[in-house]
Order: sequence, then C-alpha cells, then structure tokens
Amino acid sequence: MKKVIVYLLILVPLNSFSQNWQIPEIKWEEKTETENNYVDLLKIKDRNSLIVKIGYSSYWIKGQNSEFIVYQNDGKVKRFVVYQPNSAELKTKIKRKGIKKKDYQYYWNHLNKIIQENDYIIDKSKLNIDEKKGEEEGTVVTKIISDGVDYSFWICQGKNYIAYGSYSPKSFIEDKFPGWEERQKLVDLINGFENLTEKY
Repeated sequence: MKKVIVYLLILVPLNSFSQNWQIPEIKWEEKTETENNYVDLLKIKDRNSLIVKIGYSSYWIKGQNSEFIVYQNDGKVKRFVVYQPNSAELKTKIKRKGIKKKDYQYYWNHLNKIIQENDYIIDKSKLNIDEKKGEEEGTVVTKIISDGVDYSFWICQGKNYIAYGSYSPKSFIEDKFPGWEERQKLVDLINGFENLTEKY
C-alpha cells in the first residue's frame, strides 16, 4: 500500500507539468509558401517549434536587435539574442541565452495565458496611423518622427505566422492618436515576454 501511495505522489506532478508544456492552438493570420527561416537561422532541430520574436530597429542601430524564444514540442524552451545588420557585408551575430529547466514552466504559463486570453490578437491596420483630426474643424494633425524605433513582434510555427510592426508606438500612445489602444496592446505583449526573459 505504501508503494502505491509513493507512486501516485510522484506521477501527479509530472502529469500536471507535461500538460502545460504543449504548444497551444493559435488563430493563425498568414501562411508562407516555405517554412520560416528562423528555424535554420537558430539551428533548431525541432522544425515544428513555436518561435516568438521581438525586434527593434532604427537608423542608429543600423540593423535589427531581436530576442527569440523557442518553444519546442519536447517541452524545452530556448532563448537567443540576435543582431541582424542592414549591410550584407556584416555578419549576423547570434548568442544563445541559458534558461534553467525549472524555469520552463514560467515561459509555458505565459504563452498559454496570452493565447487563452487572445492577447496576441491585434488589429494591425491601426498600428501605424500618423494622422488625427485637429482642434479646428477640417484640419488634420500629422505626426512625423525622424529618429524613432520600429517595434516588431512575430509568432511563427512551420509555415504559419502572425506579424506586427509599429513605428515609435509609445509616442503615438502618449498623444492618443487613432489606434493608440492597439499600439498599447502590442507594447504590452512585447513587455510581457521581455519581463519574462529578464526575470528567468
């Protein structure tokens, strides 16, 4: 009887962990003809991994700084920091960042939360509106930012993907330009994953 009780105590937590470590169903927006190239870029063996990419680019960076979180079907989570220069003469820099096995659960829990709550669904048509009605009737205010930062967010798996991009979103959020709520959703989505990588 004692042996049965011991086995039950061991199996219950293992099962509860493994149920959370599965790639959730996602409402994909777009599909490519070929598999996403991030699998080869990061040398991922599990070609059906779910990849989350957060990227920033600007004139000053002269390329894109990105963070990748890779959710594998075996429950493992990998993380990479990548710099992709605009110039073909310069090499892409890829650095693997370690994640402790005990911290995988936090990555899976966060992914499941944003999928279940549809936090990843954003109206991309409202992410780059740079005009709004002026105070006087018939006038329009246009906002031009010359040295801003482009924010990008991707979720992809195989040939399926969702991609968002917004130029200097925080500035437009502050001035309540049309679509600022969708910009805020994007910033919150990015911040959620960045807080995760900073903590774990």
